[in-house]
Amino acid sequence: MSESLNLYRLQKLDTRIDRNKKRLLEIDQALSDDRRVRKAQIVLKKAQEAALKAKSTLNHIEDQVGDTRLKRKTTQASLFSGKIKNPKELQDLQMESEALGRYIAKLEDQQLEAMIASESACEALEIAEKALLQAKGTAAEENAALLGEKTALEEDLNKALREKDAALQSVSENNLALYQKLRKSKSGTAVTSVTDGGCSVCGQELPPAEIQAVRAASRLVFCPSCGRILFST
Repeated sequence: MSESLNLYRLQKLDTRIDRNKKRLLEIDQALSDDRRVRKAQIVLKKAQEAALKAKSTLNHIEDQVGDTRLKRKTTQASLFSGKIKNPKELQDLQMESEALGRYIAKLEDQQLEAMIASESACEALEIAEKALLQAKGTAAEENAALLGEKTALEEDLNKALREKDAALQSVSENNLALYQKLRKSKSGTAVTSVTDGGCSVCGQELPPAEIQAVRAASRLVFCPSCGRILFST
């Protein structure tokens, strides 16, 4: 078996290994990336805070309405009890009762606005809760698919690594050192095929004699342009 064929097979295995490792890294990053879930959680937290604040405002106004009504009721009870005979005191109680009535009307308007705001905040909270559940569900579905792909890739990677160990037995130390050096300097591709009379990576056309030498595989032939080892399939 020619040395160029051994190196070409080694290159195919290394390319497969590199591709699997790259995809496995992408999958691990995707599995750890829960931006959609985190975003939905942030929206939910803000909605919870807004709903709590709206409810607190509503409760405060309701308490004010209750307290003011009780105070007006007490004032009116004193006004109509018949116990107070002083005209000035009666006039003051009447004015106070009217003022409290106006204040209650104002508070009731505020109460209505607070009720509407609270209902809107509760609706927003419900929407945020559903959005978070949906984000978690989508993430779970995607993660399940990614985990399945990861398992298949890991199996193929282990198989390729075993095949590489076997392939290395057929490569001389000198050529292996050359191959590894080219791999580092040529973006992982040290060996490439001849396609349509030229290098399949850089496209450099080869003279007929060089093409014949590549096919003969009696020695290693390098692309005159990119310097990679050439192999004829």
